[in-house]
Amino acid sequence: MGAVGGVVGNVGTAVGDLGSTLTTVPIVGTTAGGLVTATGTAVNSIGTGLTDGLGTLGTNSNSLGITVAGVANGVADLGTGVSNTGKSLGTTLGGIPVVGGLTGGVGGTAGGLVDKVGQTVTMLGDTLSTASTTGPLGGLTNTVGKSVLVPVVSLVENTTGNLGNKTGLGNPVGGVLDKVGATVKGLGGQVASAGGAGNPLGTIVGGALTGVGNTLDKSSGYVNPATTTPQSGLPELVGGLVANVGNGLNIGNTNGAVSAAGITGGAVGNTVASLGTLIGGNGVANTGATAPVAALTTNVGAALNPVTSGVAGLTQNIGTTTGIGAPVNGLVTQVGGAVSGLGTNLTAANANPITNAVGGTLNAVGNTVGSVGGLVTGGTSGSGGGLLGGLNVGGGTPAGGTANTNTGGGLGGLLGGLTGKK
Repeated sequence: MGAVGGVVGNVGTAVGDLGSTLTTVPIVGTTAGGLVTATGTAVNSIGTGLTDGLGTLGTNSNSLGITVAGVANGVADLGTGVSNTGKSLGTTLGGIPVVGGLTGGVGGTAGGLVDKVGQTVTMLGDTLSTASTTGPLGGLTNTVGKSVLVPVVSLVENTTGNLGNKTGLGNPVGGVLDKVGATVKGLGGQVASAGGAGNPLGTIVGGALTGVGNTLDKSSGYVNPATTTPQSGLPELVGGLVANVGNGLNIGNTNGAVSAAGITGGAVGNTVASLGTLIGGNGVANTGATAPVAALTTNVGAALNPVTSGVAGLTQNIGTTTGIGAPVNGLVTQVGGAVSGLGTNLTAANANPITNAVGGTLNAVGNTVGSVGGLVTGGTSGSGGGLLGGLNVGGGTPAGGTANTNTGGGLGGLLGGLTGKK
């Protein structure tokens, strides 16, 4: 994008040169030439904004604001040109034979009106230029650049660079782009010099070709980066997002099964990130870019604690009362252990980062399956109150110490029928 800004800047310079040439034209040269020159200056300002702004998109958080400021500066430059045109309009009309006498004071009035329009445009441009890098608008562009543009552009650059290194195509493709860029730049120089010094058309076309050549030359770096060290790319970012969701849930919630599911989510994220090694990435989950997600899911997990605790208490007491808790716990513990063991063996093989990550995920899944048994064991058949007290599941223990096995009402009656207890 910086090279594109250079192309725009070259066009602006050429347009400005054309304006300087027009000023030599009798009578109307000053007015027309001044406006064209101001247009060239405006285009140049926009090109500078592109170079210093979007040209640093991958590293500068305020690149968007700088780009907008460049456009605003261009508007201000154009407004100055319009204002100057208005100031010279009356003089220009007065200098034309016959016309000057016919127009009288109209030329001066029209010129004053154009001058005021130009001043308004200039003021608008200056205001926007300042606001785009400071104040609320500047804060917005800086936030968007820092939180969205810089990470995304950096991610794309890293991914294409990783792919070029992994496939081995980076060097040859980059070499082709460099050669084509050099050829186009050379052609641009020849076109610019062919018309001789001061030829606006040759300068515009030649400058544009030179800029295109520079753009091609710079683009080779996207597939043939200076470093061959694997970087964090798209799979690592997605893996980091998934891992943050799981890890946040684990940290925020105190329920064993929910925490185990969160840990599994973190392992799945690591597995997704490991796929980055297939395209030359480092395969490490990039949790930093999506850290706010972890904070959010931590709060969600904490907010769910009363619900998960209540549900767990209910299911545990049901499991104890019906007698199904122990066998279910034994079953899921065995299944979970088998899955976890498979993951451990896969990781122990240490074949490659992907199989290691898959092994870790299977291990976590096994632990999650095993933890489900805790949802139906650990309860009490006593009335205990709470969620089950109102449902009369089991009986209370009176002060005399004799257990009350009444399961008569509500859910207790139902469970009594299922278990044969009366």
